[in-house]
Amino acid sequence: DPGGALCQMLVRHGVRAEVSVLAKTMPRISDVIARHVRDQDADLLVMGAYGHSRFREAILGGATRDMLELAEVPVLMAH
Repeated sequence: DPGGALCQMLVRHGVRAEVSVLAKTMPRISDVIARHVRDQDADLLVMGAYGHSRFREAILGGATRDMLELAEVPVLMAH
């Protein structure tokens, strides 16, 4: 369960937290994430940050980079 243990730990400390698994319904996953953050009225986005080769990122895009550009709330990234 990705994020489940982290979510449980945050809840134990009084933080309202939930894990969301999102379907890619738009061309860029970062747009899906940004919309979900707005829809949930979230105060913080926690996500994994993974690097790819420059070639792959140029072809497929980079959700990590895009989220840093699009984020309307603070973003906590872990690698």
